[in-house]
Amino acid sequence: MRLPRPTLLRLSLLSFALAAALPIAVNAADPVPVHPVVQVFGQFDANPAIPHPDTLLGFPLGQKAASPEQIHAALQQWAQVSDRIRVIEYARSHQGRPLSVAIVSSPANLARLDEIQNALDELADPRRTSAARASEILRDAPAVAYVAHSIHGNEHSGGDAALGLIYGLIASNDPAHTARLDDTVLLIDPLMNPDGRARAIADLQGFRGAAPGYDGQSMSRGTSWPFGRGNHYVFDMNRDWIFATQPETQGRLAFLKRWHPIVFIDAHEMGPDETFLFSPARAPMNPHLSPRFLQFAAEFGREQAQAFDQRGWVYYSGEWNEGWYPGYSDAWGGLRGAVNILYEQARVADYGVRQANGEVQFHADGVARQLASAVANIDSMRARRSELLQAFWDDRTALTGARGDYANGVYAIDVSQHPARGAQLLRVLQMQGVEAQRLSSAWTVEAQGFDGRTQRTEVPAGSLLVSTRQPLGRLAATLMEFDPRIDRESLKKEREALMRTGEGTIYDITAWSLPMFYGLPAWRIKGGLPQQTEAASTVDTQPVLPADSAVGWALSGHDDAALPVAAKLLAAGIRPRVARKDLRFDGRDFPRGSLVVTRYDHPQLDSQRLREALAAAAKDAPQGFAALRSGEGPGDLPDLGGGEFALLQSGAVAVLGKGAVNPHTFGAVWHYLEHGLGMNPSLLDESAVARLDLRAYRVIVLPERWGGSLPKEVSDALKPWVEAGGTLIALGNASTALAREDGLSAARGLPDALKELKPYRDRLAREWLAASARTNLEGDPYSRGAASGRSGAFSFDPDAETLDADALSERDSFQQVFMPVGSFVATRCDDTHWLSFGCRDHLPVLVDSSTPLMASGSVEAPYRHGVWRAEPGKKAGEHWSAYGWAGLPPGHTLELRLGGLLWPEAQERIANTAWVTREAKGAGQIILFATNPSFRGASLAMQRVLGNAVVYGPGFGTRTAVPVH
Repeated sequence: MRLPRPTLLRLSLLSFALAAALPIAVNAADPVPVHPVVQVFGQFDANPAIPHPDTLLGFPLGQKAASPEQIHAALQQWAQVSDRIRVIEYARSHQGRPLSVAIVSSPANLARLDEIQNALDELADPRRTSAARASEILRDAPAVAYVAHSIHGNEHSGGDAALGLIYGLIASNDPAHTARLDDTVLLIDPLMNPDGRARAIADLQGFRGAAPGYDGQSMSRGTSWPFGRGNHYVFDMNRDWIFATQPETQGRLAFLKRWHPIVFIDAHEMGPDETFLFSPARAPMNPHLSPRFLQFAAEFGREQAQAFDQRGWVYYSGEWNEGWYPGYSDAWGGLRGAVNILYEQARVADYGVRQANGEVQFHADGVARQLASAVANIDSMRARRSELLQAFWDDRTALTGARGDYANGVYAIDVSQHPARGAQLLRVLQMQGVEAQRLSSAWTVEAQGFDGRTQRTEVPAGSLLVSTRQPLGRLAATLMEFDPRIDRESLKKEREALMRTGEGTIYDITAWSLPMFYGLPAWRIKGGLPQQTEAASTVDTQPVLPADSAVGWALSGHDDAALPVAAKLLAAGIRPRVARKDLRFDGRDFPRGSLVVTRYDHPQLDSQRLREALAAAAKDAPQGFAALRSGEGPGDLPDLGGGEFALLQSGAVAVLGKGAVNPHTFGAVWHYLEHGLGMNPSLLDESAVARLDLRAYRVIVLPERWGGSLPKEVSDALKPWVEAGGTLIALGNASTALAREDGLSAARGLPDALKELKPYRDRLAREWLAASARTNLEGDPYSRGAASGRSGAFSFDPDAETLDADALSERDSFQQVFMPVGSFVATRCDDTHWLSFGCRDHLPVLVDSSTPLMASGSVEAPYRHGVWRAEPGKKAGEHWSAYGWAGLPPGHTLELRLGGLLWPEAQERIANTAWVTREAKGAGQIILFATNPSFRGASLAMQRVLGNAVVYGPGFGTRTAVPVH
């Protein structure tokens, strides 16, 4: 199921409560479910050589969920005895479990799979295929469907239905059944998330009683944290298709890239008191989905409804299921040119659940509905084989043609300052099958940036270029697009829903541009590719420069690769220093945040051993260490022995989990620390924190929470640990839990700060005055008269309307309703702060409904939402103009929204609030993030700030005692 918004979550909880009011024990009068295979295929003449699923499982299919091992074993045994199936392993999970696709078709088709794949490759790229050759392929090629199940591990019926589907297709000798395989190739993926399914089934088994029960609230339904929805790192892989952060996704992309399925089915489950949902989705629809294929989806839905009507089953479509976010399984398939179809079956989990109407929904019945849906869709595909393949060819022809809707669009992405991010972007594009080139020399052209302004721009050499005129132009445009716009009618409905109920109708984030997620400067250019392009490839690592007489070695700190390099050095006993300011040594420039390792700090190591350690730490970095023959910095730039370097501190990192911790944020942080930074974090149960010896950890991360405040015993345990020198990092609403009157932090959430705004406004005004002093020196410090200067206090335009605290609070409560589910805003960074290493001026930040943070007094705000821009033609006065809780500096405006749906009320609420705060507390520090910086493991620019906090925090923000022995 697509994880619900708060209202849908409450409805799910209500359905559980209703079920609890009904009889929950097994009743002798309750019906016995009919076997799913019989319900769908009927009685048929079965090949006795093909073992029945019941035989392989040891229990009737659908009585309970099959384990990953049982599903895998069934595929292997069928592949040994049937000539209608071939099993291909396409990936291994984090825990080493195989992910396989059962390719089911006629023996004749299976004998020529390579030929079919090659033909589909030709059909997918009209640039290399003649019309005559296309006609041959259209005449002969089978239709290919990808039938995928249980990407959420605790949604079991899909995986079990896959076993019934495969068996019915390979065992039946009925001509009506075997005919389905003559003109189709079915890629049946029964187990998209084996690690999650294994976790969910272990949970079920651990609480299964002596006799089956029907209580949907029972722990026997699988309710243990972190639940079975996600994979090993608790990633929701139904959101990972466009980001490709997980090995399961990466394997699927590689497999499907060669098959070009014309139908893409994604089978899920939803709340236990639901019925069955299937496509089509309601508006808003992603604008890059093919209208023709959306029409096919509606036709498939009508025929699926007929199959349900014949069996007396109820169903629905639309309602909560909208088609905006492109990262769902079915949406991703649609963007590649397939009929995209979603199933959602009421989740039973184990045996049966009594629903609100008093009837029992059996797991076997859910399996039958999933199975019947797949058969209906396969029959719909067969009936339209020629029409579907022709539409696919026509669409690809239009996408690659000179006059199509996608013919005149190029995205240019500057990767020069962030080669590691650029390499990751290129890897993701290549995994998706999206073509990219590299600019061989600078290109001056009219280009539109993130801010929507079009101006003459010099795109630097080395930039990546992605043209939308390519076979996967729809997907390419989706991945790159800065600011997708929802249609006006859907916006009206969304706003009406917000005004009436306080809850919106948009299900997921409304912006997803990869350049924004990666924080890479990018432009959209009308027209085609320039001539000065070359094949795009990753840049090889630059090795350590050999220098036996070097006083030290330096590595650029602007690139994200500096963080794992620093972490690896610390783990190896090497103590790097990090520069607070820009450096220049031996004629080479190094930006602030660069790593420096000196021989002086490591007298116990000879130069050769030190170089070997540096080479090992930087072997995966795009840039290596450079040897420094002299430690003298020219002019006022720092010298190597000066005070502009912080010596990093080693120590263990811990992440709190369980309890009310959001498992998805927990998993994303865990994954980033291990796979992004190369660390080995400890995972702590928050309920046990009060009993643990926290002195073992230098850094503790509090992920987002599923509502509620931080338990008092956790706060009480963390307080002395922080004051003794720990670095405490809190994300999203975990920050709000700390930023309260009784919390550990002196920062505040916006609603609390409205009680007395003056200190927060004064702090903002001082930041503005400090920034403007670089370009405008106000006042004459050498005046002989009685000169007067600014007081530094916040000053409103005297003609502006002001509100008292109660009115501000009332307005804030209203504006809170309009907070986004996920939109990009421009966020300015303090380029003198160590937390902004890797950020030049500002970065795109994904904001959501989390409470904005406020900083005053000694609380630092290195990142604030909005970028101040001088307003052309506007004379700067003495006072700020009123806007939101603070206002706008004299003569300036605020650029905020970059991409996605962000209502004016939300913009006004977010403007100038802090995304990140940092404050000293005793010998330690507290760092708060208003939103999750590790969103789905894909927000590389935001993750960089988290990495700065984790790796550099103990060296920059804490006081460490110097050992005396």
